[in-house]
Amino acid sequence: MKAINIILYIAMASFFAIGCTKHEDFTNEVFDCECGTLTIESRDLSVRLAEGFVPDVSSPDTWRYHIVADYRTEEERINHIPSKDISLTIDIAHSGLSASDDAFNVMTAQYIHVPYNPIWDISQGSVEVSVNDSTHTVTLSNILADGNLINGSLMVDFQ
Repeated sequence: MKAINIILYIAMASFFAIGCTKHEDFTNEVFDCECGTLTIESRDLSVRLAEGFVPDVSSPDTWRYHIVADYRTEEERINHIPSKDISLTIDIAHSGLSASDDAFNVMTAQYIHVPYNPIWDISQGSVEVSVNDSTHTVTLSNILADGNLINGSLMVDFQ
C-alpha cells in the first residue's frame, strides 16, 4: 500500500511539474503615433491619431483635422483600465500656407466614454495651422475646454 501511495505521489508531482505552462509576461502596448505632443492640465497624453483632410471638394481651402489621444493616466494604462479617449476636431479654412482662429470658433473637444460622449465647452484659446508640401502642423495654445487647459503641437498626416 505504501508503494502505491509513493507512486501516486510521484505521478501527481510529475503531472504538475510537466503540465504547467509558462507564458511570457503581458506587455501592455500603448499606441502612440509619435506625431507630436498634446497636454491636458500639464499631463502628456499619448496621441493615437492625427489626420487632416478636405471634407468637401467644393471648398478645397477648408480642412478638417481629427486628433485622438489616450486620456488615461499612466497608472490606469498599467492596470489595463479600458480606454478613455479625447477627440479633437478642427475645421479651419487656410489662406495660403497658414491659418489661425479662436478655438471656440473652429474646434470641438469630446471626451469619448460609452454610452455617453460629453462634448466639452471651449471658452478660450487659439488654433494655428502651418502648411507645407509634406506636412501640416497644428498648434493648440491655451485652449480652455470644460476647465481643462489644452496645449499641443502636432504633425498631421493628410489625405
